[in-house]
Amino acid sequence: MRIWCLSLMLWSAQACAISQISLSADSISSDLFRLDKPNAVLDLSSKQQVKINAQRLTLGDATLDKPNISLDISQRPTLLITSDQLQMEPYQVRHPRIFLDYRQKVLQPTLSLDAEVKALHDAVWGKFHLHCLVPAQAATQTWRCEDGLYQDIRSHIPFELLVTPTWKSVGKSGEMARGVDLELSVNQAKFSDAEGLHAADKLTGKVSLSAHEQAGGWRWQGIFDWQQGELFWQPFYFADGNKRFEIKGFYRQPYLDVEQATLNLPGVGTLHSQSRVNLVSKEFDLLKVDASDVDFNGVYQAFIQPLIPDSAFGHLKVSGKADWSFEAKGLQPLKFHLNITDASLEDQLGKFGFSHFNASIPWDYEQPTQIAMGYQSGHVLKVPLGPTSWWAEVNRYSITSPSLKLPILDGALEFQDISAAWINQSMVWHVRMDMQPISMSQFSQSLDWPTMRGQITGSVPLITYANHELRMTGDMQFKLFNGMVGMSDLDIDDPLGAVPKLHANFTMRDIDLGEITRTFNFGSITGKLEGDIRHLRLQNWKPVYMDAVIQTADGPFEKKISQRAVENITALGGEGTAAALQRTFLRFFKEFGYEKIGLRCELRGDICKMGGVEAIPDGFVIVKGKGAPSVNVNGYTRYVSWKDVLARMQRVTDSNSKIIID
Repeated sequence: MRIWCLSLMLWSAQACAISQISLSADSISSDLFRLDKPNAVLDLSSKQQVKINAQRLTLGDATLDKPNISLDISQRPTLLITSDQLQMEPYQVRHPRIFLDYRQKVLQPTLSLDAEVKALHDAVWGKFHLHCLVPAQAATQTWRCEDGLYQDIRSHIPFELLVTPTWKSVGKSGEMARGVDLELSVNQAKFSDAEGLHAADKLTGKVSLSAHEQAGGWRWQGIFDWQQGELFWQPFYFADGNKRFEIKGFYRQPYLDVEQATLNLPGVGTLHSQSRVNLVSKEFDLLKVDASDVDFNGVYQAFIQPLIPDSAFGHLKVSGKADWSFEAKGLQPLKFHLNITDASLEDQLGKFGFSHFNASIPWDYEQPTQIAMGYQSGHVLKVPLGPTSWWAEVNRYSITSPSLKLPILDGALEFQDISAAWINQSMVWHVRMDMQPISMSQFSQSLDWPTMRGQITGSVPLITYANHELRMTGDMQFKLFNGMVGMSDLDIDDPLGAVPKLHANFTMRDIDLGEITRTFNFGSITGKLEGDIRHLRLQNWKPVYMDAVIQTADGPFEKKISQRAVENITALGGEGTAAALQRTFLRFFKEFGYEKIGLRCELRGDICKMGGVEAIPDGFVIVKGKGAPSVNVNGYTRYVSWKDVLARMQRVTDSNSKIIID
């Protein structure tokens, strides 16, 4: 009856000279699509062409605005869908073209997808192409898409895609549920983004995913097999491929549950995780990660070093084993535990190192925990450290410990009232420190300095660190050369950063000049030395600013200077410095009397403005003689490079100076 009515309608249309028929509806929908406000036009002249315009075509999560649909309803039909744009976050898609072709008589029908695509915040448009063979049983057989390609000016990603609709048995009743198996392969792919934060080269691998409906959701599992190539995902870098990631879970709107994920990283170990993600809020409701007996060096290179490349811990050579676990809910960490076993850490710049390092570092948001760590030996610069153990209590974001003793050579640093807290995304801490006497002879030898006598000892009432700045309250005093060297107003900006900045003041009192000159093979000078270095500023541990005065002290003690010391002081003064006594006469005396000896330096950048104990026309006095015989040493070059000053000191202490005294 329906066929007879349709035939009658077509005959009547022809009899009345009607060229086309137009049909409209509010919407047409099925399990696969929804068409809003469609308007279909049947071309009666060909009787096989139908054109459809609509307000919107929805396919899953993708929406085509104002699509144009051309349908050939002949024996071997075709379907062409075009549009100005397709909405599919987080991408922008324009000029999409979907073409279904059943015209081939021998080969399988084909489905082609073409479009211009870009990320929402990217300025570069790329071309996407996918060509698939349509199986005879489209609902159950595999769809093969073998020449997929995405490319733009920064990317070239060839890929292949296999899609297989599946039906799986659910429960004992034998009920069947629909599903799908996906296999995506990429070969020699490369890409990068505009900011340079993500990139890959010669990337080859395969992703296999399987999912089926269950209990109102989808049960799924997948394997990511990375075979070769390089991947950079700021700040992490991975190379050489040979990595495997297995994952499985359950999806029910709005939650994606990862019930088990296993990542195998050669050279590191195996990591396991569980998580639950709210896809609407895009937050982790639960996240658990754990790894056992992983290689500490592999973990450091893959995950730790990329996060701190410019810090004091960014250039380490490490070894040992580690176990760690982490648990969080939402954005709130809940638990953490790190065990490090028999590890070694060595700064490749030679600043510090530790051997046979062990640590147990638990953390729990709900209750306090005890941490313990220690090492058998270590060094800071070239100063050796003895065996050390430390215990502390961690309470959420704070840590406290009554004391810590660091053996150094034959002495030690003792810290008391240690307290630290993580506040406003930054670490804050304070500590008191006492120094047990350390032998200067051992200390100087360990740093390859000339052997010094005496001891270093002292105490600091309080050291604080906040806003990346370390400050010392009170004075630290060192007993050296039978006198005292004091340090005050210490302030270090970003001490663990790439370019630390230091400010401090130093004082020297009652230093035995005889001890100093014997230590440095300088020649003999008797008397006492005093000095002040005010507003010393170091940048990356190099002086850039200071006002320094070093001179002999007044007092009732013998003041003698040897001929060799006069020659070396003249060498320190550099070009334009002269001893005011004829060489022919000077050589007959081994030592001379003096009233005052001193040097001044006002350092600004790399230029030092020189001075002495008093000014003279066109110069300054370095050694002011007194008595008979006596000798004056005058300097006439006021501005010198700090590098030159250091070079002169090195030449003098190495006894390599070739001095000519006028």
